[in-house]
Parts: sequence; structure tokens; C-alpha cells
Amino acid sequence: MDRVHNLLLEIGTEEIPAGFIARALEDLARLAGERLVDSRLSFRDIITLGTPRRLTLVVRDMASRQPDQEEKLLGPPARIAFDEDGKPTKAALGFARTNGVSVEELVVRETEKGDYLAIERIVEGKDTLDILPDLLPGIIRSIPFAKAMRWDDKDIRFARPIRWLVALYGEKVVGFSLAGVSAGRHSRGHRFMSPGPVEVTSSLEGYRGALRDAHVIVDADARRARLLEQAVAAAQEAGGSLLDDEELVEINANLTEFPSAVCGSFDTGFLRLPKDVLVTCMREHQKYFAVVDKEGRLKANFVAINNTLSPKPELVRTGHERVLRARLSDAAFFFEEDTRRPLEAFVPELAGMVFHDRLGTLLDKTMRIRALATYLAAQVAPDLSEVLERAAWLCKADLLTEMVGEFPTLQGIMGREYAVLSGETNAVAIAIGEHYMPVRSGGELPTTLQGALLGIADKIDTICSMFAIGLRPSGTQDPFGLRRMALGIFHVMLEKGLSISMKSLIQ
Repeated sequence: MDRVHNLLLEIGTEEIPAGFIARALEDLARLAGERLVDSRLSFRDIITLGTPRRLTLVVRDMASRQPDQEEKLLGPPARIAFDEDGKPTKAALGFARTNGVSVEELVVRETEKGDYLAIERIVEGKDTLDILPDLLPGIIRSIPFAKAMRWDDKDIRFARPIRWLVALYGEKVVGFSLAGVSAGRHSRGHRFMSPGPVEVTSSLEGYRGALRDAHVIVDADARRARLLEQAVAAAQEAGGSLLDDEELVEINANLTEFPSAVCGSFDTGFLRLPKDVLVTCMREHQKYFAVVDKEGRLKANFVAINNTLSPKPELVRTGHERVLRARLSDAAFFFEEDTRRPLEAFVPELAGMVFHDRLGTLLDKTMRIRALATYLAAQVAPDLSEVLERAAWLCKADLLTEMVGEFPTLQGIMGREYAVLSGETNAVAIAIGEHYMPVRSGGELPTTLQGALLGIADKIDTICSMFAIGLRPSGTQDPFGLRRMALGIFHVMLEKGLSISMKSLIQ
């Protein structure tokens, strides 16, 4: 039996955006599996690891060579391969010459179509170390990214410039170069705490351990666990707990190589702002976690995740507090400016905001949504007609507010908050807040019927409008998210048990 060894490939880069890493690792594993199978190189399993500065592939127990392969090649029919005297014709000679064998090595084999000339031989497998130098660069080049870049005069596109490469099969370096970088056996430690080269091995545990000693936790699960442990402890110091946010945990885990947490505070006066505004201010730009008390109410605290262990944590805390104070001050100003007038006062100004140059303004869209919402109410819930008509008229008004201009993810949410402050009913406010749901695949669905119907009206208007002017999604392009909207409509209908004729609605 052939000996087996691990393959380790590390692509060292400048900091890759957090949102790219998980998908890149999935693609790296997929591409490696496909290319290794195509190359007839057997292996036990594939593991990927990654941080902002590296994408790592570990293939465990990979064979040291390809298996020998029995090759059968069919040539010309036997009747034209030999003349009447049994001597080989040009057809036979050409077949032998093309495949590098002598005429004496040719055999005649019976097939369904008759007797044919054939070659039967054993092709010896190549050594793995002879295959990998061509295979690995192809894998690296093939990793797709939503946005890739070029640098210097290199002929490769990647998420960020490649600065080092590690390629080991067993203890041997796989020799190849890419983007002006030659593969070796030295990785890099943490940019600030251990910036020097780190010699690694192809052993999974040895690789993890060497980088851990250099302040790099290369395993995303281990990094996530450390991050949560640190963040929970920091929140407990302030007498609270973290507001659940799995997505923010994932983002911070992919922004750091050695996460550490610090708990800060802000002026309690900012707690007068809506909860969603405070959470968004902390989350969107700073990637801070909100802290809540036992009743789930926000405390005047936050938890920040750092990529280093600072010898002066108090200085770090003060820096985070200063940055957040500026963000919250801006949000307070936006809130005060927006609430100087009722939500309805923003609606006429939608006439100055273009939805699409061939589909009119957002006021035009608002009129269409109102007509569709009224139609849906008549079909499904006549008692909600007034609520839906009013909510439809107001549902896009918050797009003109200062708060949504600064924090677009608060669209709908601020409409709900401002509707309540403007004296609208809770039913209207909730419909406005829910009509964008679900905002992503698998996202939260509307809890109320009026929110569900208003959302359907908004989404079907966008879908039909875009189709009407020829902007249909293709196999690779869907810039307006029409597929997501269509799926959202059906998820809402199934969740609410709605029976609506889509043909009539579209018409």
C-alpha cells in the first residue's frame, strides 16, 4: 500500500473582508476535492481553516502517488488495419505511431461493431509531488470572490494581495510560485504580537499549535469560542449579558486572529433613543455588542472586540467610548431633527426621490403599493382595509429621514418608531415596520397579517415593475433581488396560510 501524508496549503494575504472568508473556505475545499479526484489522488478528508490574513487547506492522508491505471485504446477496424497478406496498413501503423507503441503490441478485440485494433497497457501513476506544483496554483486562482483585485503588475486576481504561501506534502515543500511569491514552510504570526515567520508542519495539530504560539487562532470555531468567552465575561463585569447576535459573533471572529474583549459604557441619556437605533449605532460601524439587563432592556454599556491583548486596557476602553459617543451624538441629532414633524410630512417629498428612471419616483411607487394593498385587503381581510391603506401611504416615508439616510438598515424600523411618535395606531406602525420582512433568505417573517399583506404589495410591485421594463434576472444577475422577493412572498403566504391568486395579483 502506498504511503500517505498530509497536504498543507496556506495562502497568506493582506486582511480579507470578513464577509468573504467563510465562502472562500467552502470554495477552497470544494475546488481541492474536485481537482484531487480528477487527478486520481486519494485522501481521507479535507479541512479548511482561516483568519483575515490566511486561507488554509489541509488534506489528510493523501496518497503519495496515483494508482497505476489500465488503459484501453480502440483503433481502426481490423478489416482495414491489415492487407490481404496480413501486413499492417497505414491505418495500423499510424495508430501505433500516434500512441507510442510498436505494431507488434497491437491486439485485435471483438466489440459490438466488429473486430477492432486496440492497445492495452498499464500506465504508471505519477508521484503526488510531481502533480501538486501544477495543481495547487490552479486551485488558488479558481477561488471566486464577490470582488477581487489586482496588485502591482501581477496577472492574478484575488480578494487581497498574496504575501506568502506555505505548501507542504508531508515534510517536503511543494515547489511552485504564484503572484511573485514562492511557496515555503514558513507562515506568519500575528501582525502585531508575533509578526515574524513561523515554521509549520503539515500535521493539523502541529500547524494549529505553532500558530497558536504566535498568537493566531487559525480554527474559526476555536476563535469564536474564545471570542464569546471573553465577551460574556466582559458583559458580566457590567452586571449584564450580551444581546444575542450570532451574525455579529461571526463577523468579529472573521475580523480577528486573537480576539480579546473590553466592556465600555456611554451616557445613560442616550437610552432615550429607540433600542434599534442604539444597537445599530454599536453594531453597524463599530461591530460592538449591546449589553442588556435581566429583563432584556439595554444597559448603557457595550462590548468591543479587539485583535490584540493591550497592556493598557483602560486606554483601549476609553478610545472605544470616545468613538461610540460621537456615533450616538449623531444619532441623537438625527432623531431630534426627524421628530420635529410627523411622519406623513415626509411623504410628498418622495416625489423628489427616483425609484427607477423608467418607473417614476418613490411617491409613484407608494401610490402603486397603496392600490395593491387595498386590493389584497379586499381579497383577504376587508376589516384591515383602512389600516393597510394608511400604512401603505406612510411605508416609504422614513427613507427621507436623517436616521435612515445614515443607517439604511433601519428602513421600516424607523418608520414604525416615527409612526408611533406621530400618533398613528399600533396596527399601522407595526405594518410599516414589518413590510420589508424577510430581508434575507431564512430571515424573520412578519408577525401580523397587515405587515404580511403590505410586504406582499411592496414586493410584487417591484417584481412586476422590473419585468415590465425588461429587467428580468438571469442565471448570474439579479441586481434588484427579485428572486429573494418572490421567495419572500411565498414564505409569507405559507406562514400566514394565505390563499391569493398570484395570476390575478400580477395582472
